[in-house]
Amino acid sequence: MSSVPVASDKITRFALASTSAPYIEKLLSGTVTTNLGVPSKAFVSDHTTSSRAGTEAIITAVEHVKACPTGCAVVAAADAPKASMWSPLEHGLGAGAAGFVVSNENLIAEVEGHSSCAYEHFGERFRPDDDDLIHDLEVRKFAQSSLIGATTEAVSTLMSEIGASPDSYRSVVIQQPDARAPAAIARKLGAGEELLASGSVVAEVGDLGAASVPVGLAAALDASKVDDRILAVSYGSGAASDAISLRVVADRKSAPSVRSEIDRKEYIDYIQYLKLKGAIR
Repeated sequence: MSSVPVASDKITRFALASTSAPYIEKLLSGTVTTNLGVPSKAFVSDHTTSSRAGTEAIITAVEHVKACPTGCAVVAAADAPKASMWSPLEHGLGAGAAGFVVSNENLIAEVEGHSSCAYEHFGERFRPDDDDLIHDLEVRKFAQSSLIGATTEAVSTLMSEIGASPDSYRSVVIQQPDARAPAAIARKLGAGEELLASGSVVAEVGDLGAASVPVGLAAALDASKVDDRILAVSYGSGAASDAISLRVVADRKSAPSVRSEIDRKEYIDYIQYLKLKGAIR
């Protein structure tokens, strides 16, 4: 991952991740690249339908640069999941975005490897194609078994492939549907909960869906030092998980930081909240 801005005409790959895109059928990444001035010949892709989409987009960018060493990929993860105003699920949801440049130049972190796990698992959060609201069957123990099972399998495979263990890492960033899930997964992995601190953002900004791990990863990179290793683990109901291992190779000099952006906030009242959510006009 690169530490400096990149000229738009140098971008050869663009990946956009979101579970809350405005269209079910219409390319959104092309709209973004046109506005950014990215060449039309750049390969673009939309990654949707799963909160795992953020790491999915990162992995496609990594694989692009691996196949085309002179290439430059940009990843954008932006999400604002929405549930019914009468659902307890709604109150934990947030909105946020993060972007990354993936290339072989001006690195701040190297991707050491990645691994994935996917299988069928019913009974979790979902959104039908005729509804813009997410639903949850509220089968907590059943859903948690999938969350823990998929993430630990992805991480275990990755650890085996690169010869690492959870205690090899300075920071661990895990999908954050709430504040408890990352801690439960960390315990199963044998990682200390203190490793979650730098990448934990859910308490301040809520569940960011596909942007959850990317924003947490950006926060962890802000707090990292050279030679630190960061483990990023996503999860999407259905079920699937990606695990990505990174090693920091240079200080991140860009500003503002994720924490400073979180602190730069404006409080709104309940009526404004209802208007933003479309509950009233």
